Amino acid sequence: MSLQFLVDGLLLGGLIGLGAIGVTLTYSILRFANFAHGEFISIGAYAALALAGAIGALAGQDVPLGPFSFGWRVLLATLIAMILTGLLAIVLDALLFKRLRRHGTAITLVIASFGAAMALRSLLEFTFSAQPTYFSRAISSRSRSASASASPRTRWPCWR
Repeated sequence: MSLQFLVDGLLLGGLIGLGAIGVTLTYSILRFANFAHGEFISIGAYAALALAGAIGALAGQDVPLGPFSFGWRVLLATLIAMILTGLLAIVLDALLFKRLRRHGTAITLVIASFGAAMALRSLLEFTFSAQPTYFSRAISSRSRSASASASPRTRWPCWR
């Protein structure tokens, strides 16, 4: 078992856990389930992808960190993408949900969050296409056996 598989598992588990914790916290604090939360995760992943490409265009080729398949530009792009995605969530809350929390009903908030989720998903599809995009072309190929898929290194597609 390589260190890369361990890091990949921790990152994927962290991504799933982050989504679950975010929806749970949103529901417990604001008393409505924000269904646009998954789109924020996708927007953050695509922002990191775009920023990693932009940083790579400015700084040149990235050298992987030790045994990992990513380097410093992906880490820097991820940090910037987290900040930008958080700002987008705050702006969406201020423009849409704040007023509805004061004057709307619970069902109004749910319908608004569905609408925001569809709008954000359509924006992603318009900007990046509906096909999965990978951080590296070298790790986008799969070898399949029965119902499982495996590769020597994980694939990090930005799903919607």
